[in-house]
Parts: sequence; structure tokens; C-alpha cells
Amino acid sequence: MQNKFFHKLKGIRYIHTSKYFGYSKIIEDSREDKLLFSREFDRQFEREVSKIAEKYPYAKIIIVLRSNEHWIASQYRRYVKNGGYASFDKFIDIKSDEGIWKIKDAYFYPNLLFIEKHFDNKPLVLFYEDLKNDPHAFFDKIIHFTGTRYDKKEISLSSKHKSYSDKQLQFVKNITQKLKINDHYKVSEEKMTWLRYRKRWLVLHLALYLAKILPLKYKEELIPGNILNEYKAFYKEDWDKCIGYANKLKSS
Repeated sequence: MQNKFFHKLKGIRYIHTSKYFGYSKIIEDSREDKLLFSREFDRQFEREVSKIAEKYPYAKIIIVLRSNEHWIASQYRRYVKNGGYASFDKFIDIKSDEGIWKIKDAYFYPNLLFIEKHFDNKPLVLFYEDLKNDPHAFFDKIIHFTGTRYDKKEISLSSKHKSYSDKQLQFVKNITQKLKINDHYKVSEEKMTWLRYRKRWLVLHLALYLAKILPLKYKEELIPGNILNEYKAFYKEDWDKCIGYANKLKSS
């Protein structure tokens, strides 16, 4: 949506996610009636949303949710791509909560209540699965909420890019573990100098490229399917609350 839909909306100016952190100055200098900002948040959600609410409590919030277990899987894949090598069940540990991320980091319903508490308007709650199943119906909800319009002919529904394959991520995971590259969540900002970051980036991207062309095979899955089912069951109550919240907003 950030690259194919938002900038096609008519009646609003879209600010790309790459410019998000300059939102205060952009709003201050803007002459438009409506501005649309987008950003993906995970554990920094409350911190960043609090900053927005403090200055712009009248803002209208759109939040897109993905089922908890698939969202965790996506975050884990990003973690491995960036050099992490802990197993999936050690990334978020739903049994003893001793993972790199905590159980609470993947709850979504508290975020909806947080938005409701800090903003004057109720949020528009959308679901990633609906975007995949019926993108135009999904887009229509956004234009009704924002008071905008768009031309269906201008929207491409083709994939922008595919994520890295399991083979590539497995290879990177093995490399970082063997080279004992520090988990990026354990490296402080003070120690992560520009040179260290570039060296790390080079090693990881070289490994991703090599894995793409090498005839590699792995017996174990990066994220076993049975584990995903366990996480789905664990977070079911939270997910059901989110769906109930969205349905309640529709009927109000």
C-alpha cells in the first residue's frame, strides 16, 4: 500500500514512510487540508503513537493488523535476515516468556485501546488477510474513512517484491551463528558504529546472495508449521478481541 496505493489517493497528500520521522515539520509547513503518513511499528508502538497523540489528538488513525502468529513469523524472518540466529520459539517464548521479544509484544488488542484512549476519533481497524482476499473492498474502507477517492485503473495489484526464501534465511542464520556475530538486539546503539554496521550489512547481504545461487537443502524448517499452530492458539483470544472491536466499530 505504501508504494502502490496511498500515493494514488486523490484529495489527500501522502507522505512516504521514509519521511515519517519528519512529520512534525511537514505538518507545520503544509498548506494541504489532509495529510496521510504511514509507518510500520512493533515494540515501539506506544512510544511513537504517544508522541503523535500529544501534538495531534484529533488525528484519524488507520491500523492494519495481521494474525498474531503470521505477524510474529514475519518479525522473526526479519530478525534472522538482520543477523539473529535464535530459534523461532526462542524469539518469542510462549511457554516461559524468556524470549528475545516478550509475549506482550505480540498482543494487538491493547494497542487498539491505547489509540482509543489517546485520540479524539475511533480508529479504522483493518486486517491484512482482507487485503489479500479482496483488495478493492479493503481500499474502499480507507477512502470512506479519509474522505478521498481513487481510480481502480491506476492501482497495480501485482507483488512489489518477494521476501527472502527460507533457504536464504537458513543460510544466513548458520553463517551468523558460526561467525558468532552478535545478535543485533544485544548490540547497543553506542557500540553499533557506522563502520560496524556496514561490515555487518555486507556480510549478511553477501550470505543472502550466495544462498540464492547455491544448491542448498535443509532438513529442518525455518519456522515449523506445528509451532505456528501453537502460537495461533495461544494468541487466539487477543485476535478474537481485535475482530470483535472492529465489528463493533462497524455497527456503531
